[in-house]
Amino acid sequence: MKIAKAGGPGPCLVGIGLAVLATIGSGAAMAQQAGDPRLQVPPPAPRGESAQPAHRGGTVDVNSIPVPGLQMKRVPVNPSDPIAIVNNQSITRQQLADECVAKEGKKVLDVMIHRVLIEQALARQKLSVTAAEIDEEIDSIAQRFGISRDIWLRTLDKERGISPAQYAREIVYPAIALRKLCSRGVQVTPKDMQDAFESQYGEKLRVRMILVNTQQKAMALWEELHANPGGFEKAAKDHSMDPGSKSLGGLLGEPITRHAYPKEISDRAFRDLVDGDPLDKDPTHKPKDGDITGVIQAGESAWVILRRESLDPPTKGVSLKDEHIREQTRQMIYEVKLKEEMEKFFQELIREAAIENRLTGMVKLANEERSPEYRVDSDVKLMGSKGNNDGAVSPRAAGAAGAAGGRATKLPRPAALSPEVEAQQFRPLKRGGNPAKGSTATGGTTGGTGGTTGGGQ
Repeated sequence: MKIAKAGGPGPCLVGIGLAVLATIGSGAAMAQQAGDPRLQVPPPAPRGESAQPAHRGGTVDVNSIPVPGLQMKRVPVNPSDPIAIVNNQSITRQQLADECVAKEGKKVLDVMIHRVLIEQALARQKLSVTAAEIDEEIDSIAQRFGISRDIWLRTLDKERGISPAQYAREIVYPAIALRKLCSRGVQVTPKDMQDAFESQYGEKLRVRMILVNTQQKAMALWEELHANPGGFEKAAKDHSMDPGSKSLGGLLGEPITRHAYPKEISDRAFRDLVDGDPLDKDPTHKPKDGDITGVIQAGESAWVILRRESLDPPTKGVSLKDEHIREQTRQMIYEVKLKEEMEKFFQELIREAAIENRLTGMVKLANEERSPEYRVDSDVKLMGSKGNNDGAVSPRAAGAAGAAGGRATKLPRPAALSPEVEAQQFRPLKRGGNPAKGSTATGGTTGGTGGTTGGGQ
């Protein structure tokens, strides 16, 4: 179990891929992999007025977000247009679309639903995202990795399979939009400043840890260790459930700082292993190396015991009175709190939204709390899967609709495949089967969440 610093990035489960930047890795290392000749990206255009497109200051249509410096090739757009010709036999755009919907439609539709929620929120607050802002954000991100814009875009395409247009539309656009929607509600207080300063520059506690899944097991181990603190390393190897530290006798690779997350662990660690009882004035009673904490609950099924290995002193020569340190600390806090606010805001958008996903048969009522399986039509599954029913509504879904509007609503058949393509390329759909189950998603994905918890559909 890794204990993150308070100054580090907070959790970001915001479905539309806000966490992809954190997973890219070192830009300098990735730059060595760049150079895919398939992506024709010329160097960035000059910043003079003549290089500015006419629409740079206007509101962006996210379905056609321009990527400055990228030349896109037109593809057939009519359903009957050939998208490929094999020995004089055409494959139409509609056939391709049907295949894509059957295989990837749920994931892509989730992304589109999330984007519509954000667009609606922007409209309510009379805000917008411009092409110039998207352009500048891409440049800024590339600069932070120490590489040029074209290399950054090439690297994303080669290493992550993210095209420049997809990057602008599905990652950069929602990130800018959510920042605008949430920035007004973020405040940095004096206590925030002091806590962050202590976390960044204060004492750092190096410890060993034992993690178990029941309080009973933790208490039994604590009794043994209290009588024999020297057996901590062996106990960690024998009993700890943390794979990262188990083989090292429980030794954590990074020290714990004050006010680090999860705070219930860092606060208790510093109280038991550094500060001691504030009412006990006897200096001989102060905590020392080798002392162990009590049993600390770190989660619903997580209990830890820590042993102090050493205490690193505070960083010398720094003070919050230093304007540079103060501004650096304030900016760090602001970014962390903004990301947390963005996550909460997006989750609230989902909670308040009424969403009917006719592709999967999932229904979410307005202000309905999320659950691993929304109100799912038990007879409807994504096209191409076994066990589909032609749109019949399960009693559970019918009851949900009745509770919302006083009457049950029959969902139409999922709009995944045209009958012609289905008859030619897929087995007939059969009645019966288990309810469709959505997968739980975590926040930091590039496109959006792949199951019911992400978009509520």
